[in-house]
Amino acid sequence: MSFYIIKSSLSGLVLDIEGCGKAGTKVIPFDRHGKDNQVWYDNPSQGTICSKAGNYCLAVTNNQLCVEDYHSGKASQQWMRDGLFIINRVDHNKVLDVYDQKKEKGAKIGDYAFNGGTNQKWEFEVVPGQPPVSGQAAPMSQASTYPAYPGYPSSGTGGGSRREFHIVSKMHGKVVDIVKGKAEAGTKIVMWSKHKPASKNQLWYMDEQGHIRSALNNMIFTSPKNGEILKMQPAGGDSRSQWFFQGEKITNRSGDGLGLDIVGASDDNGAELCAYEFKNHKNQQWVQEYV
Repeated sequence: MSFYIIKSSLSGLVLDIEGCGKAGTKVIPFDRHGKDNQVWYDNPSQGTICSKAGNYCLAVTNNQLCVEDYHSGKASQQWMRDGLFIINRVDHNKVLDVYDQKKEKGAKIGDYAFNGGTNQKWEFEVVPGQPPVSGQAAPMSQASTYPAYPGYPSSGTGGGSRREFHIVSKMHGKVVDIVKGKAEAGTKIVMWSKHKPASKNQLWYMDEQGHIRSALNNMIFTSPKNGEILKMQPAGGDSRSQWFFQGEKITNRSGDGLGLDIVGASDDNGAELCAYEFKNHKNQQWVQEYV
C-alpha cells in the first residue's frame, strides 16, 4: 500500500480537494503541488479511495466529485482503481469522468457510463509515505463479474482485475506482439497481424500505476536510449521502462520525449519497435483495443 497522485490523462492536472476544504468540498483538476489535499490512498477495509488530508474518501454527490466522511455501505463512496480507470465497486458501468472533455483547472468531475475516453483515464504516480490502512478488503458488489454492456471489457472479475487490450498501430492496424510467444526476458517485441482468437503474446494490460505490462509474462518494455530496439524485461523502478498511454502516444515516465516507434515505418510482420524522438508520425500513433 502506498500514497499516490491521481493525474488526468486528458489535461495532466491532478485531483485536488478545492481549497483544502472539509467534508463535502469539491474535488477538481488542478496544477500539481503535492500537498496533502492532492495525495490519495486505497483503503481496502472500507472499499474507498481516501485523501491524506483528513482521511476523507472520494464520493460523488449530485454528479459532483467531492470528499466525505466515510459511511458504511454508501455506494457513492465505493471507488477503486482498475488500470487507467476509477470504477464504482457497486455499479461497474460507472467511472470517474471529466465532464465535457474540459481541460481547464476546476473542470467538473463526476460519474458517467464507461466509454473508454481520455477524459475517463487517470494515471497513478506513487509518492513516499505509508497510508494508515488496516483490516480486510471490503466486499465487492453482488455481481462477481463485470456486466457485458456495450463497449466495456467483460473478461475480468471484480476487485481490480486487469482488462486486456491490443496495442494497435494507427498506421496499418497491426498489433504489438512478443516474438513467437516467448515468455523469457530479452525477447523482442515486434509488429504482427492480429491473431484470432486473441493470443496472450499480443495482449497487454495496465498495472495499478498505469504502466503497460504483457498479459503473457507480466513484463514491461526495456528502458532504451533513442533509437534502441525494445525488448521485454521484468518490472523495475527505472522510469525509462515505465511506459504508458498519453493520448495516441506511448511514452515513458522519464520525460525524455521518446515515444514507441515502428522502425523505418515498416508495415511488415516482424517489424521491430524502438524508442524514438516523438514527432507524432503515423508510426508513433497507437490505440488500445480491448478484448
